[in-house]
Amino acid sequence: MVRLRKRALLPAWLRRAVLGWFDARYISRADHRQDIKDALWEVQTLGREVTALRAEVDRLRAQVAKATPEQAQVRRWDDAHRLAQETAAAMEHVLQNEVLLWQAADQALGRRGVGAP
Repeated sequence: MVRLRKRALLPAWLRRAVLGWFDARYISRADHRQDIKDALWEVQTLGREVTALRAEVDRLRAQVAKATPEQAQVRRWDDAHRLAQETAAAMEHVLQNEVLLWQAADQALGRRGVGAP
């Protein structure tokens, strides 16, 4: 490819302005190469970190697989869960009865007119 160049005399301030505009708009090849090298280094670093994290996950999964609870412990947990559910149901029933009691008391006071000024 043949390059044709023409030279022209330009004032120094115009030449600086044009070169400054080009420098601000375009990146040099050296900077571009350095950016590519930096990006490649980042990708390699992330690859190593992902590999380390996968190894850690595998190690933790193996550790969890080994740690199975004893049957007696499982029975105690099941009993505790059952008792908690029964207690919650009983408390709900008690609170419903209390609401009914207060509603009845309010109705009784309303009929007698007690407490009205």
